[in-house]
Amino acid sequence: MKNIFKSALTIAALIVVLAVVYIGIKHLQGTAPVTTPDQSSLTSPDDTQTTSSGLSPDTLVEKKNVNLEFSDGKSIVAYKNVPLFSVVKKDDKPISITADGNLAKTLIEKLPEPSDASEPVPSKLGKAANDNFKKIVRGKEGLTIDREKTLAALEAKIKEAGAAATLSVPIFTKKFEGKESFSNKINEMGFNKLIASFSTLHEGHIDDEGRNVNLAIAAKKIDGLIIPPGGKFSFNKVVGPRTRKYGFENAGVISRGKVIPGLGGGICQVSTTLYRTTLKAGLKIDERHNHSIYDGIEYADRGLDAAVAWGYKDFKFSNNLDVPILISASSGKGSVEVSLYAEKQPFESVVLQTRNEQKHPFKTQKKRNSKLKKGEVKVVHPGVTGYTIETYRIITQNGKTREERMSKDRYLTYNRIEEINN
Repeated sequence: MKNIFKSALTIAALIVVLAVVYIGIKHLQGTAPVTTPDQSSLTSPDDTQTTSSGLSPDTLVEKKNVNLEFSDGKSIVAYKNVPLFSVVKKDDKPISITADGNLAKTLIEKLPEPSDASEPVPSKLGKAANDNFKKIVRGKEGLTIDREKTLAALEAKIKEAGAAATLSVPIFTKKFEGKESFSNKINEMGFNKLIASFSTLHEGHIDDEGRNVNLAIAAKKIDGLIIPPGGKFSFNKVVGPRTRKYGFENAGVISRGKVIPGLGGGICQVSTTLYRTTLKAGLKIDERHNHSIYDGIEYADRGLDAAVAWGYKDFKFSNNLDVPILISASSGKGSVEVSLYAEKQPFESVVLQTRNEQKHPFKTQKKRNSKLKKGEVKVVHPGVTGYTIETYRIITQNGKTREERMSKDRYLTYNRIEEINN
């Protein structure tokens, strides 16, 4: 009977220990940091230290030392015999375990920066390579330890491993901008009002590496451009020819009703995103073309795309406002985002509408091909549905509203062509 009673007490004590470890973690999360002590104060020659100050005679507090290893994947920072835990025992049984939050934060504050840490490179004012526009060239973000995430990783490790002899903790890093960041620079120059923005995503091409390269090149070319009042922007002039010399790669382009590989494929997503943003800003559109077919441009609404092709299709607009505007552009996996900044909002509202859409279904044409096997069907062209659509812009300024028809587009119809031997 005594043995059964003894086992029950042991199990109860174990449950209590697990509960107080969790309480210790919550204590770690809420404890404020303290001044960094010398390394000598972080180590102890003994595994445990015992005290009974302020406690009943049968209650003791033991300092539990552990080894901590912080790793960034390239090097390890090790702290030996760190008195991280306080274990309160009564009648030689643990009744609570508390992690020292101050000490944990101090250790993480002492971690040296990783070998690839860097200071941010400031943004600077320059000129566009293919035009006379001024341009804010983005700097480069710096890299430093993310000490909050690293502390959270230590807390998670304590929860996972408890007061183990050694705790291995990953070191997290983060990027950061300095005082001369792009956002600070544009604010200094008076571009502190976001007047329009738009983003697009081509879900089917998120992992298309060549296309993503092209998006990044084109977005970087227009990013940071400052268009003065009366200034005229040409997408082809700013972005330049789509050749391997300038880093462009093969990706899908539209030709004769099909999507085929071509150099610079995908950058129409950049021109389309810019077009939508300029429409929302009320800017004057000087040249714009819809795509020949709608298939393959699911990132754009019909009537609101802007196709470009070196040498014969351009996207152009003029800054008809009385203040300069700045273009901010970025790209990601299958995505593009464009924002326009100025010193003031030119209009109360700009609303875009598409109207009078008509669908033009394709027909199926069948041709005999005696070279095919009996009953075999070969699809020469899958067929493409065409559309007609009109786009309008409604601008409200100083309490007055005006409406503009921006375009009437025709997306071509291509009949389905089948060859068959019957």
